[in-house]
Amino acid sequence: MLSQSTRAFRRNLLRLRQYATSVPTGKYPVGSEIANYVVDRVQQVPEFNMTAVELTHKISGSKHLHIERQDRNNVFGVVVKTNSPDDSGLPHMLEHTTLCGSDKFPVRDPFFKMLNRSLANFMNAMTGHDYTYFPFATTNKVDFENLMDVYLDSVFHPLLNHEDFRQEGWRLEHTDIHDKKSPLKFKGVVYNEMKGQISDPAYYFWINFQQNIYPSLHNSGGNPAEIVNSYYDDLLDFHSRQYHPSNCWTYTYGSLPLETSLGKIDKAFATFGKRYRKMMVKNPIKLDECKYVEIPGPVDPMVPSEKQYKSSLTWYAGKPTDIYESFKIKILSTLLMDGHSSPLYKGLIEQGIGTSFSANSGMDALAAVNLFSVGLNGLTKDQAAKLEDTVLDILKQVQQSGFPENRVKGILYQLDLGRKIENVNFGLNLLSALAPGLVDGIDPLSAIKWSGVLDKFRKEYKADGNKVFADLIQKYMLESPYFKYTMRPDANVPERLAQAEEKSLKEREERMTSGDKEIIYNKGLELEKFQKNQKEDLSCLPTLHSGDIEREGHFPRIKETLRRGLSVQSRISPKTNGVTYFRALKSLSVKDIPENLIEYLPLFSTCLTNLGTKDKSISEIEDEVKLYTAGLGSTSFAHSSVLDPNDVLLKFTIDSACLDKNTPKMLSIWENLLLETNFRNIEKLKTLVKSLVSDNISAIVSSGHSFASSYASSKLTSLGNVQESLTGIKQVKFLNSLSSIMENGDIEKDVVPKLEEIAAHVRNASNFKYAITCGREASKDNEKDIRRFDKTISSNKKFELTPYEASHSKDPELPLKNSFVEIPSQTNFASSVLRGSDYCSKDAASLQLLSQLLTFKYLHKYIREQGGAYGGGASYDALNGLFSFYSYRDPKPFESENKFVASTKFIMDKISTGEITNQDLEQAKLTIFQKIDAPEAVGEEGLPYFNFDVDDDARQERRENLLDCSLADIQNVANEYFASDKGRANVIIGSADAKTSSESQKDWEFSKL
Repeated sequence: MLSQSTRAFRRNLLRLRQYATSVPTGKYPVGSEIANYVVDRVQQVPEFNMTAVELTHKISGSKHLHIERQDRNNVFGVVVKTNSPDDSGLPHMLEHTTLCGSDKFPVRDPFFKMLNRSLANFMNAMTGHDYTYFPFATTNKVDFENLMDVYLDSVFHPLLNHEDFRQEGWRLEHTDIHDKKSPLKFKGVVYNEMKGQISDPAYYFWINFQQNIYPSLHNSGGNPAEIVNSYYDDLLDFHSRQYHPSNCWTYTYGSLPLETSLGKIDKAFATFGKRYRKMMVKNPIKLDECKYVEIPGPVDPMVPSEKQYKSSLTWYAGKPTDIYESFKIKILSTLLMDGHSSPLYKGLIEQGIGTSFSANSGMDALAAVNLFSVGLNGLTKDQAAKLEDTVLDILKQVQQSGFPENRVKGILYQLDLGRKIENVNFGLNLLSALAPGLVDGIDPLSAIKWSGVLDKFRKEYKADGNKVFADLIQKYMLESPYFKYTMRPDANVPERLAQAEEKSLKEREERMTSGDKEIIYNKGLELEKFQKNQKEDLSCLPTLHSGDIEREGHFPRIKETLRRGLSVQSRISPKTNGVTYFRALKSLSVKDIPENLIEYLPLFSTCLTNLGTKDKSISEIEDEVKLYTAGLGSTSFAHSSVLDPNDVLLKFTIDSACLDKNTPKMLSIWENLLLETNFRNIEKLKTLVKSLVSDNISAIVSSGHSFASSYASSKLTSLGNVQESLTGIKQVKFLNSLSSIMENGDIEKDVVPKLEEIAAHVRNASNFKYAITCGREASKDNEKDIRRFDKTISSNKKFELTPYEASHSKDPELPLKNSFVEIPSQTNFASSVLRGSDYCSKDAASLQLLSQLLTFKYLHKYIREQGGAYGGGASYDALNGLFSFYSYRDPKPFESENKFVASTKFIMDKISTGEITNQDLEQAKLTIFQKIDAPEAVGEEGLPYFNFDVDDDARQERRENLLDCSLADIQNVANEYFASDKGRANVIIGSADAKTSSESQKDWEFSKL
């Protein structure tokens, strides 16, 4: 899987929280030895209550970073330096193939098979621009040691079979492997994944930007056109060169003994000698003068034809190894670009020059240099040509005028508050933030010493004020050359990519002899045999058992009070660290929100926090939000009743968090927004709509299986119909219609009245109910503040949970029509959805376990391994009673739909013949309880009941149903719920090529987004 950007990783780091007790440095004397490791440095990090220990392995030279902290969610990771030699994606293919079997665990895909033998709450592997890392997290000690064994052996002692390279990387094979006359085709999991990636407009813009400004990094994920130029021997050679302990860091985090972990690593590294530790950091192009690059890019059908240009300016802004200077650049980037009051947003987005910032915008620490980029989507040709003039004028004005002090204080407040807010993924986020720097020479101990960096900045800002930022702007932007990168629209880009693939295929075929073609045909049959018939002894894999799952669930103690019509759910916790978490929720009936207004609800929620009020601009409100809260959230969602999946509940919520002392101010901001939002701020509303529309294609391409499942669900149930209006393809089409309304100048006439109508309905609906999580010392004051808040915004109606009686015309006796939705993409997503049972029923538990058996025993093998999709499986939404099959980035979506249908009978037959055993069922239970028993952040405690009305008794009943489920129960639900295809809704979202290649078009309805 391709990693997120370094920028996102560093954002995560700012959300970390302290709640543990660090250990004394004397526990790890510098120079002491532990399991052939020497302690190099030790550092206390009191702001996060942890101790960091850096060590070196005497035998191999490998480095290890240990973060000791009293956190039961322990983390392990391996970070390997993997500079890509070209654009063939070798690092990415190696990430996949290392996990396909190893010396100690010689089975197909032990990584995948450990998913249902473990209680890990996170297992993955990711490829970055010049590194690859392999992390996991678990709260179970035995599980931690088991997974360490598997990860270490997989990374450093993989089998790397030729068949795995052909399956996971790429291969040339007949479309129908049993027919020599069928056309040849490029196949492979990574190949198909990257075809999907380049269909994402945001990724396509970003990766071409990186390849032009930083060509030495190459495309580590792989360009499909170059993936097919890599070979098996290249993979072996790359692993031999890169995957050596001297070329990596290992990482442990949490409360488990360091000695045990280092002992395991030492044993895994025992066969490796020491190499010269050479972690080469590649450099970008020289930028001694302004440089300009323009390339063609795909057209976005959601954006007006004249606004299809994308362009950015990039400056080099110091080196990531200078942690303090990098921190200042990050603060400057936030001040310049983040939020309504930022000068670049006001001067570029609000002025209608661009619709949104481009994918590369902001500060990004990339290998050897910090990049600061200002880019825009939705430009005209003239606007793109003049971008540098516009941006430089704004920067010059900012250098002269500076930033209001409140904005700087707001950012510092956010950093301080972020450290107090608990994050259950602290160890994982820390590793994600540090991983790029570990292999690029950034000192990890300096990188995590945040208090020193903040203190230094506060002193400098106090002494010099805005001169701090004026000097940075002058040094890195006004006095320095920039790199201008522009993507002009070209409707023929997708076609040219497809033609290039066909040309490559044709040229290869023309060079082939009859003997070559025979080899290709035979290799296809051999791979099929390898995938289908390989017998495995899975006893080598370590495993937990269902007996390791506690029968009694641990649920936080929640207090619910109802006084004089005010409903408050309170959670008193010692872990809040002085932070109050606030939520308010209303239940909406069809009388409150008519069906024709449902699709406006997401826009309404966004408007609440983005338009401002009649008396205050959104810039002023935003400054208050940053000074006093952790941010504001508002959303609408729908779900089924716990007792009856036919009952639809539509809800509207608001939420925030703040320091205890700031609760009155936070509630005051919400009061102002709920009562006074100015929906007639037409220019702001237009800007908001443009921004919402601009990212739709990227959202679909990155999560197409979710959109397909949502669309399928809408064919089955009233709930699915409501959800589709809120978050699905229907919502995307609605936003696109708003763009047309805006172009016609009718937004004030056609849209604003509906938003004002929703505001009035929301105010007059039943009262809010509230949830508050805080420390004991703040609870009384918080309840008083909420009571005052409620009196101001109350409709004088008590809170009522009222089903939303939405219409739905599906005739259960008639089969559903299959739907294919064409999108501008080179990849496809398939889904098939059926109805299930209510949350607390035994059938619901059996269906959820069946979904896991289908995934692990059939769908992964036939859809991913043999079909070439990046992912495929089944899931069960217990709350909403919906059973879903899905495939992700799938070259054969119609075949996958057939596999969905065949899978249930396959599982039933295997249970009947004893090939699926109680051990398999036990492993399915482990997979489900990974999520059920995953650590829960303090701010989320009590949410199942508050948001979804799932009380502790219902959760416990479902827990017991899952633990008590038998194979006979699985067979019963398979017979009852999958006997007929009449109630099955099938949807494919995909490319024009997939549509035209279908041989069963008569059974499908086709539409175009």
